Amino acid sequence: MATVAASTPSRKPTAFYATLHGLAGILTKPADAVLFLEHESGAVVTVTQADAPALVVLGEVASSTEQYIADMARGGYVAIACSRAQEVA
Repeated sequence: MATVAASTPSRKPTAFYATLHGLAGILTKPADAVLFLEHESGAVVTVTQADAPALVVLGEVASSTEQYIADMARGGYVAIACSRAQEVA
């Protein structure tokens, strides 16, 4: 009987959607520091320990983008919602 070697995940999440002090953006760690990139102004903020209570980390950017593309390929949100089977008893 052959033994299969345990594999490690090939990629590590690198960016997450997040909010910091009520502002929406992306959280990433390209080097030693954790950075928050704010969408509207384009500001880049280094996140410190003091910012932790105001930081809300949401979903991973890559998986969210994949789901968005899959939804759009099926005709968008409205088409998906309207094509669901309606079960009436």
